Amino acid sequence: MKESQKVAPNLAESYAQAKTAGPLAAFEVGESWVEHPYRDGVALLGDAASTSDPTFGQGMATTLRDARVLRDALLAQSDWDQAGHAYARCHDVYFQKEYKVCGWLRTLFQDPSPLAQALRQRAMPKIAEDLSRVPDHLFSGPDLPVDDSVRARLFGEC
Repeated sequence: MKESQKVAPNLAESYAQAKTAGPLAAFEVGESWVEHPYRDGVALLGDAASTSDPTFGQGMATTLRDARVLRDALLAQSDWDQAGHAYARCHDVYFQKEYKVCGWLRTLFQDPSPLAQALRQRAMPKIAEDLSRVPDHLFSGPDLPVDDSVRARLFGEC
């Protein structure tokens, strides 16, 4: 309430007696996935194939990419079973990249542990000087490099 009073002080009196009733909602923020999301003529797409931490907003982008990659695989070859396996191999690669980058971002920006706090102390001044240190994978997609040099730049190790 104190923060809202700063924004709209003229409304503060309206809810001065308000009491917190508890959390309004909760949701799982972990990742889950199936290995190779195609079998026996059934391809899993979107959240059925993999889910990432919703904090990073990758669900719809991954779903749309899944649909495009499966479509392209089906159009590229007449053997739809091979196409399904090709889709699944591609999905596994780009989801694992997404998983890795989201893990780095969660560690740096959300983890309250002492280790993460030490990482932030080193990384944040460098990020403030150069925002390009933060991987752009959430907006530009998982086709960007995901390797030790990207991680080292994010965490201010180089």
